[in-house]
Amino acid sequence: MGAAVIAVIGTLAGGIAAGLMQHVSAVRREDAERAERRRQELAEAAVALIGRLVDHRRHQYLKIAARRDGIVDAPEAREARYEARSAVTQAMTTLRIVTDDRRLLALAEAAINATFALGDASEAELSDVRARSLAAHELLLNATAKAVA
Repeated sequence: MGAAVIAVIGTLAGGIAAGLMQHVSAVRREDAERAERRRQELAEAAVALIGRLVDHRRHQYLKIAARRDGIVDAPEAREARYEARSAVTQAMTTLRIVTDDRRLLALAEAAINATFALGDASEAELSDVRARSLAAHELLLNATAKAVA
């Protein structure tokens, strides 16, 4: 009878251990899937922001080229610039939602500020402001690549 009790206890312990292992495995798998989803969300949000910054810079360069050519700023061009700026703000909002990485968010803010500064730059400042904008872009791009690697 003692052997039967030990066998039953052993069987129960084995079942409990197997169930525990399955649970731990499922939790680990869920954690890995969650981490991958977060990594993907971060990549998408950061890439969207970087793309919106490129588009905003393009609109600013068009404004600068028109100014150099003596072309009056048309309402349609101004509206397109406002739309581009709003798209940057929306993309930054998404990035803030998907990450709390302070360094990445600070680099994103710096890239936004440097890009927005193009619109107010005088002809004399333009080269330096452009260089700062492109440098901030590179820093954000590199930090994003590192964060999602």
